[in-house]
Amino acid sequence: MNLSPSSLLEHARSDEGRKQIRYVGVSVVFVPLGQIMIQVLGTFVFDGDYTKASILSALILILPNFFANKYLVWKEVSKDNLRTQILVFWIAGILGVSFATLLTYLVEEQFRGQGLTEQIAVFMAQLIGFGVVWVVRYLVLDRWIFKVTHHGEEPDEDELEMMHGDVPI
Repeated sequence: MNLSPSSLLEHARSDEGRKQIRYVGVSVVFVPLGQIMIQVLGTFVFDGDYTKASILSALILILPNFFANKYLVWKEVSKDNLRTQILVFWIAGILGVSFATLLTYLVEEQFRGQGLTEQIAVFMAQLIGFGVVWVVRYLVLDRWIFKVTHHGEEPDEDELEMMHGDVPI
């Protein structure tokens, strides 16, 4: 892949490039917002219970995140692909929140009451939890969903590339 400034600019002006920019924009808003909410809720509302904060943060942000993806990222997707995008969004969202919250619980038990160390450990647990689910989604879930939606046929590279730009979390 050519990474010259002109080729990057050309890609950014393409339909796929604009879609990727919109996707990154949604992520740049919701990932930090979620992490800030977890830290604030865990520290001030739930008296150090970051597991509860993780669950409440997910409950608060999942619908706005979904609609941001629907109206900004998936706005030019066909009806069939939109259904697939929605299915993948919800599966990845549930798995991501569940795994990140489980890791948060485990870290919280290990570092309870250790102030900044606990907060950093919670942050890392969240990033690892969502990161693992993103990788699994990227490598496994997209292929399985496409195999099901295409009646056993392997997805072609264009279909996989479309899905890989749309991690919902």
